[in-house]
Amino acid sequence: MRKRIEQGGVVVQAVTGNHAVFFGFDLAAEARTGCLGFALHREDHTEGEAYWIPGFKTFRSVVPQPSATTIYTTDKHPIQGMWWGDYSAKPAHDYTYKIIPVYGTPASPVLDDARSVTLDVSTSDPATGKHGIYFNRGVAASQAYATKFGAAPPALPPAKQAEAMTWLSRGLHEALCGFITTAASPQLVVRAAAYEFTEPTVLAAFAQAHAAGADVKIIYHDKPNDPQSALNDQAISDAQLDPGMLIARHHPTIAHNKFIVRATRAGDGTLSGEQVWTGSTNMSQGGIFGHSNVGHAVRDPDVARAYLGYWAELSGDPTAKPLKTWVSANSTFNGAAEATAGIHTLFSPRLDLQPLDWYATGFTGSTATAHITLPFGMDAKHFEPAVAAMAAGGPLRFVMLNTQDDHQDTWSRDQAIQVAVGAEGGPDVLSRWARETLTGFNGHVDYLHTKILLIGALGETPTIISGSANFSEASTTSNDENMLVIAGDRDVADVYFTEYMRIFQHFYARWWAAKLGTAGTDSHSFLTEDDSWQARYWTTSPSSRERDLYAHQVGGNG
Repeated sequence: MRKRIEQGGVVVQAVTGNHAVFFGFDLAAEARTGCLGFALHREDHTEGEAYWIPGFKTFRSVVPQPSATTIYTTDKHPIQGMWWGDYSAKPAHDYTYKIIPVYGTPASPVLDDARSVTLDVSTSDPATGKHGIYFNRGVAASQAYATKFGAAPPALPPAKQAEAMTWLSRGLHEALCGFITTAASPQLVVRAAAYEFTEPTVLAAFAQAHAAGADVKIIYHDKPNDPQSALNDQAISDAQLDPGMLIARHHPTIAHNKFIVRATRAGDGTLSGEQVWTGSTNMSQGGIFGHSNVGHAVRDPDVARAYLGYWAELSGDPTAKPLKTWVSANSTFNGAAEATAGIHTLFSPRLDLQPLDWYATGFTGSTATAHITLPFGMDAKHFEPAVAAMAAGGPLRFVMLNTQDDHQDTWSRDQAIQVAVGAEGGPDVLSRWARETLTGFNGHVDYLHTKILLIGALGETPTIISGSANFSEASTTSNDENMLVIAGDRDVADVYFTEYMRIFQHFYARWWAAKLGTAGTDSHSFLTEDDSWQARYWTTSPSSRERDLYAHQVGGNG
């Protein structure tokens, strides 16, 4: 849902997803002088609550020693920025937001109600419709977690640990298990393909569906002498899964899929796919409760049919060349076709790298903005040459990384590409923050595991790419992988965009704070005491371009 209102020299643009409402702001010249920021009030009509939204920063002259556990509301300590996200929203809720510019002084703020903007918005419901999109929290190292739980889940007492795991899952775990077990009966057919297959409750969900009479078959990564295979084998043994449910996948470099198909069987034995669960989420503790991931349910028989055919081919444990030949013939790639409105599927391994080049061109060559997550850095053969060839002054590009890329300083030097890197904040770098810590569930990829590319996400005809495949050669021509290409669906784009910005803003602040280290000061932990905070939004900086993007370039407003 998208809505834009301009009143009294104040512009507010809202983009609404499942759990988030993202706002872009702008001020006309006559409204800027003396403006100390924005106060936000939220009324939740679904739950009957109304309150001033809290911020984090305070005016030093008013609260010189703020507490990490004290709530400071934006009517007293306003938001000083031209974009902001409410990431505490809930799915299927109706909200009224009131955004009011704040004037006066830090000690005596004055809310200019005559310039206020009021918007009514509704969050989407992932449990209904064609698409159910579930992002986990993905930011265990956060102030919210630190103040609410205080320690990593393994260090908490059982009841508190269970609460923490629910908080970290953010609905992903429940949706995944529900996808497997809902309406399980002899009429249900479940076909799954898994790389990390170790989370006990997910394995138990498959066993539950099987016990209810469903026909359940799971292809799992079981390459000889592979550490992940050993973990999978141990988890399967611990869960005492019926061997008749299991198909070991021995031959690929990595059997990297994480998808589930729900289907029915006709009297003649043929299967009809109904729904697919896919995305980046491994069926492991770290995948569900640790680093950032998405699970995406597609309730579309045509899409399910494509996945069911791919699964059937994988079930014979084919070697590389026959599988590549089958995939290239049955999951054909045509860049022009992928860009047409609808849901398209791309499977791997393939005989060529055309999809990878198409992704790179989409990221760098689009006339609109583009957003990408790269857990293992930017591909040096396809993406980086395309980045180097980008024309100056084009639309902004956004990159999220798990760790710093080897060539990051080169391709991000002119700030046309905005970068956020996984990092923790804490009292060593941001003086009054509570100590943040990771879950400890992820030994290899600590922060970011999603594989998503958003092309023109805020435009009229966005393209969203999401699945199991990293944007790399190995994921295109070597591994078992799957990707969705969803073109022209603004509702899907709004969910992915708001979640991308949630995670990007989280890591961006911590990454730059960590780079300051002990050489930094605590000045950025406080609000500016006058209207000079606005200056960077009316220069040639990326901040000015982002202000224009979020407040003025969003298409498809209702």
